[in-house]
Amino acid sequence: MYARQDKRIETRYDFPSTIEYVLDPPTNGGTVHRGVTVNISNTGLGVYLFDQHMSGQKIVIKTVLPVDYQSATICWSRKEDASFYFSGLKFM
Repeated sequence: MYARQDKRIETRYDFPSTIEYVLDPPTNGGTVHRGVTVNISNTGLGVYLFDQHMSGQKIVIKTVLPVDYQSATICWSRKEDASFYFSGLKFM
């Protein structure tokens, strides 16, 4: 096996927390979705989401974060099991 190269620009820090977010533009009447964060940096967030979303989808985070951003783009998402997806978000 080979080691995967880390292409992150910023260091990520552990940040276990729950978040609420909505899709942008809103769908289904602006349904509030929930997730659980794993780590955070000045440029992004690692998070478990309970709903499948496509790469490139924009979201607005309703929960206060310890950064100056409240919106993000889903850069990638992988299914972890039947009920959640691990996703990498980039702040906008």
